[in-house]
Amino acid sequence: MNGLPPLRALHYFHQAALHSSFSVAAEHLHVTHSAISHQIRQLESWMGKPLFVRSHGRVKLTAHGDRLLLSCQQAFSELRSSCETIRTGLLQQIRVSCAPSFLSQWLIPRIASFYQRYPEIEVHFLPLAEIAQLRSEHVDVLILSHGDPPEPDLDATLVSEDEIGPLCAPHFATQLRVGEDLVALPLLHADTRRHAWSEWAVQTGVRGRFNSGKHFETLSLGIQAARSGLGVLMAPRLLVRKELEDGTLIAPLGFVPVERATWMMTKQSRRQDTEIRVFRDWLQEAAQP
Repeated sequence: MNGLPPLRALHYFHQAALHSSFSVAAEHLHVTHSAISHQIRQLESWMGKPLFVRSHGRVKLTAHGDRLLLSCQQAFSELRSSCETIRTGLLQQIRVSCAPSFLSQWLIPRIASFYQRYPEIEVHFLPLAEIAQLRSEHVDVLILSHGDPPEPDLDATLVSEDEIGPLCAPHFATQLRVGEDLVALPLLHADTRRHAWSEWAVQTGVRGRFNSGKHFETLSLGIQAARSGLGVLMAPRLLVRKELEDGTLIAPLGFVPVERATWMMTKQSRRQDTEIRVFRDWLQEAAQP
């Protein structure tokens, strides 16, 4: 093909650049280290410029390598999307990774409206992944509560500022008027949010011992326990919106902001992929109070 280097060389370069390692690229592609090196040398010869700096057994992209990686990511992403659409009969797919509590409490109850609007897009839900898995494209979208500023190679869309507060069944209302009342009430804890009570205490200045009480493996189970009247649970407002609306849970002391926010993240190079773009637009709309 005129004007293009061999596709295999670009494919091998893409994997080596993603992982900053010829050895890891070789493992992913089930080829030898020397095969990766050979293809990249050919590519650099074709380009007439080095794409990697090699030093002490490690490799790092040059400025030209960075530019080519971005182009490869965009091109391979579009190719992958088009091939998948053709292979599956015009059905597009998006892999969404998030915490189980966000999935069960927020996303599943709302996802029907996404399917109604975009019936050609199938959403696959995956367990909460590391950001590295987003970079390696094992997941397409990562939704998580995050305190640090998003890194520049990621596109981050704000879903909600995080606020937390004590939640309980309505029959506790007369017993919980100020923070100090909590010492006489049974407390509930989600093991996935072990520091939620201490975080709230720091934000509000309420003093007391908040480490006693019943523990539940997930926040979703903790919410069920609070609805059933077993005690008072510390949880984010975003994940109990339905319970607050239908009155099965109340927040007598309100909510306080914390130094985190819930973000939808994807790779900068993929932010305009059709399925990611429409999912982002829908998510922002669904998150409106």
